[in-house]
Amino acid sequence: MATTLSNDDLRFLKKLGLRIRSLRNEKGWTLEDVESHGWNGWQHLQKIESGKNITVVTLRKVAKLYRITISQLLEGC
Repeated sequence: MATTLSNDDLRFLKKLGLRIRSLRNEKGWTLEDVESHGWNGWQHLQKIESGKNITVVTLRKVAKLYRITISQLLEGC
């Protein structure tokens, strides 16, 4: 069963995606570079950066990729 996201949820996901893209850019990594740092499939990260809904497990993996806590990842979102 598909869940419809509210406008507030969509804004949150967009802001989170921008935060994740910012972290990648701060490291000077391209999307393709993330694979050499342990991420499997840069296309998936591209979707997340675009505001795709993600699971808590994926959120944890993103935090691990950038070597920060989930709390730090969510700062400002």
